[in-house]
Parts: sequence; C-alpha cells; structure tokens
Amino acid sequence: MALEVPCCGAAPSLDVFDNDWPFGFARFEIGIWNPERDWFGDEELATLSDTRGHPVKQVTAHI
Repeated sequence: MALEVPCCGAAPSLDVFDNDWPFGFARFEIGIWNPERDWFGDEELATLSDTRGHPVKQVTAHI
C-alpha cells in the first residue's frame, strides 16, 4: 500500500525517509504513561531483550 506524502505528492518507500529520531513498526508495545519518566535504562532494555529472546529498540512517540 503506497501513501502519498503531503509535501510533494510522491509515494516513496519507507526506507528513503530521513528521520531525526528512531522509529519502528511493531506487533506490540510497552507504553510508559508517566510524566516523571522518559526512557528505559540500559539494564531495563537488556532485561526486556533477554525476556523476549529478541533485541528490542526504544522508540518514543511524538504525539
């Protein structure tokens, strides 16, 4: 499915976008809804990776 980008009307593939922040597509998410906390620490990410048996990547949502 191609989506038109509003800037020029083109329908590029996702791998050509230049993003300032990491982004990703996932089948699940772990959400932190706490204004006192922003990111998982390195140890927490390692624990999540070990628990899942697969590397994880932290991506913040800009809503």
